[in-house]
Amino acid sequence: MWHCFGGLATTLAVLFAGSALGVDDASFVSLFDGRSLEGWTPEHTDRYSVHDGVIVNSGGTGWLRYNKTLNDFELQAEYRALKKGADSGVLFRATTESTSRAPQWPAQGYQLQVVDSKKNCAILGHGVAPPKFNRNANLLKDAMKGPKEWQTITLTVIGKHAEAALNGKTITASDTIERPEGCIGLRSGNGHFEWRNLKIKELSAH
Repeated sequence: MWHCFGGLATTLAVLFAGSALGVDDASFVSLFDGRSLEGWTPEHTDRYSVHDGVIVNSGGTGWLRYNKTLNDFELQAEYRALKKGADSGVLFRATTESTSRAPQWPAQGYQLQVVDSKKNCAILGHGVAPPKFNRNANLLKDAMKGPKEWQTITLTVIGKHAEAALNGKTITASDTIERPEGCIGLRSGNGHFEWRNLKIKELSAH
């Protein structure tokens, strides 16, 4: 059963309605120039590259870290899984340090799963207390497209609140994000993934 996210979620819905409708796009900063991985650092991986204007990940371990520490933000991106069951993820509020053992993801931080399965849009913790979250499985089923189709993911993080939307529909929310700041990144996983049109808007919790 789908539960309400509370007062903060209502406030967020009002604040970010303009962004969801494509209004105020000038406030977003592009994270990807379409030609190179400038501004990003591969962590324990050599499986990220740029082809035909998209970031390509061919699986494996490690992650791709954006070179800036962030507090509160709204991230928008497009992705597609090239094979059924492929998985990736958006890391956020993450340390620059990675674990010494495979899969060598951040030692601490959070992950919004981006996968071609019913586990899509779950919020996980790495080296932190597992965050609690509400996820609307019915909306996810309606919103999610199949392999090789481009999909839009939006991740908004303010204070302890994280909220994820897929193809314009809010799917997941959590109010248990404890780390106050950190890096964002793309996680390596199984199968091939592509990313494009990554952009971010820094926000204020006050």
